[in-house]
Amino acid sequence: MPLKKKAPLALVVACLLLAGAASALGAAGAHHGSRAHAARATEWGISDDSPATFADPRFRWLRMHNARLIVAWDVMYRHTELLAREEWLKAAEEAGVKPLVVFTADPKHPRWLPSVAVYSRAVRLFIKRYPWVHDYTPWNEENHYTQPTAHNPRRAAGYYNAMARYCHSCAITAADVLDEGNMARWIERFLRYAHHPHIWGLHNYLDLNHGGHGQTSLFLAMVPGDVWFTETGGLVWRYERGSRRFLYRGDGYASRAASRLVGLSKVSKRVTRIYYYQWRVPVTLAQAKRHRGFVTWDSGLIDPYCKARLAFAVVAKALGRNPRYAPKVMRNKVDECVEE
Repeated sequence: MPLKKKAPLALVVACLLLAGAASALGAAGAHHGSRAHAARATEWGISDDSPATFADPRFRWLRMHNARLIVAWDVMYRHTELLAREEWLKAAEEAGVKPLVVFTADPKHPRWLPSVAVYSRAVRLFIKRYPWVHDYTPWNEENHYTQPTAHNPRRAAGYYNAMARYCHSCAITAADVLDEGNMARWIERFLRYAHHPHIWGLHNYLDLNHGGHGQTSLFLAMVPGDVWFTETGGLVWRYERGSRRFLYRGDGYASRAASRLVGLSKVSKRVTRIYYYQWRVPVTLAQAKRHRGFVTWDSGLIDPYCKARLAFAVVAKALGRNPRYAPKVMRNKVDECVEE
């Protein structure tokens, strides 16, 4: 979650930039063609690492054609993990879903920041193995304090530049950032080194869960090109490692956040894609408490019992679907959501 102690920095930058936000957004729209933007509707997708998502009848009914998967940057050297991720990729391909593959830290060495050359070799192997995947993010949530890229925007830009040179046919989000207090300063430094970026990723949890659109508008004012909300969703509950407690928000809170998301998607025509986090967490809050810290977050559109939450209806309506006509689904004995 956002670090409140750094919020004043973003507010200072906002005062400098938001005054010209309207003209900046207009200029960016003109640069990319106002007619093209008028013709494009915002696409919706899901961010969830379970291949079971694609088998849920309601996912198919929603007609989502995008999904996001996070993998370790060196997953090609991690055979067991690669096979698990490959299962997801095959399920997505069979469902006719276009993956956005996001690289992130090695889970065994989460603070290690590889050189651009070492990173590039690993990522090239992945791209070569899956030539039908064309959407990529070089690193996940790069400005978050837990990520080794948080204090090295130049290295993050190097990853983007290397991937862009190697995969000319790929749609690559130049940066993928959380809308916390250090966002503006991090983006300013990243822009010094990134070569002609034209797609950006934003995790706008601050705006989404606290109301308003300040950080989203600030981000749009700072960067050129299209913006994808690569991870965003209404929180039901999460585990706070600092206090070692669970923060419970509830279904209604998540639904209201999802409604705000629909509004945020209309802040600018440059917002062209949304990945809702997440589809379903098959663990209840009580179970998570018994295994403290093993599962740390639930913002699923579907609850552990396979019941659609209120936020599901919000997303369905945004996609032009009437939630009353969604397939009736039940949970079977092997914890799958299947049609009744």
